[in-house]
Amino acid sequence: MQWLASMDEGTIERVDERRNLLYRQDEIRTKAFAANLDQALILIAAEPEYSESQLARALIACEASKIAPIIALNKSDLQVPFERAWERLSAYRQMHYGVLPLSLKMSGDADREALFKRLQGKTTLVLGPSGVGKSSLVNLLAPQSKAQANEFVKTQEISQALNSGKHTTTSTTLYWLDATRQTALIDSPGFQEFGLHHIEPTQLASLMPDLAQHLGNCKFYNCTHLHEPGCGVREQVDFEAKSVISRRKICARRYQLYSDLFAQLNTKTY
Repeated sequence: MQWLASMDEGTIERVDERRNLLYRQDEIRTKAFAANLDQALILIAAEPEYSESQLARALIACEASKIAPIIALNKSDLQVPFERAWERLSAYRQMHYGVLPLSLKMSGDADREALFKRLQGKTTLVLGPSGVGKSSLVNLLAPQSKAQANEFVKTQEISQALNSGKHTTTSTTLYWLDATRQTALIDSPGFQEFGLHHIEPTQLASLMPDLAQHLGNCKFYNCTHLHEPGCGVREQVDFEAKSVISRRKICARRYQLYSDLFAQLNTKTY
């Protein structure tokens, strides 16, 4: 959008075409996060235990919008929960996603430096459920943010009953991380659900990289990869192992996510 300022007002001179738009959609409404993104930083935490369904949904939405995702696992300072969560991410480390360890609590963390290098020169949306440290990350990288002084304390409050964080950010805000305005970070509200009603069920497999690499090996062109004979996708599913054992195998947990999502999207109403 081209904006012409005039005193304390201004006019919109031109509306440019979007490069992309990341959004989620449920049965009732559509929620847009941001447009013209270079990448999305999906922040999850070792504790409370992250939802793999939420993570997969966010990644599928990024794939559909052609936005490069980065997965950052926060709270590496919590050794046992972090090791458990890192193992759960093994399937994603086998794919083309960048998966980074992170600790927002520890000072001088080298992982934060590695993350900042991934952000330089790009517009990045910070995306994730509530309580994982999004506001803390923004406060760290963009000290000029107008987050409340006690935001860090609030983001550490965990609802034991729901095993999820409490909402602390209610609006989407862009912050420049450098004087030249080449690196931008966009903070977004946390979410507990990530609707994918804008995705057709027949699109789903092509938006999941571990399934997509086997799509050309099915006997039938309209294979749903659920029950058809000669399905090249199902042949690659390791139904015995809980994690990926080779680059060619599809984790059974990931295939179950696909199956569940396909069923949900196939029954949506119009």
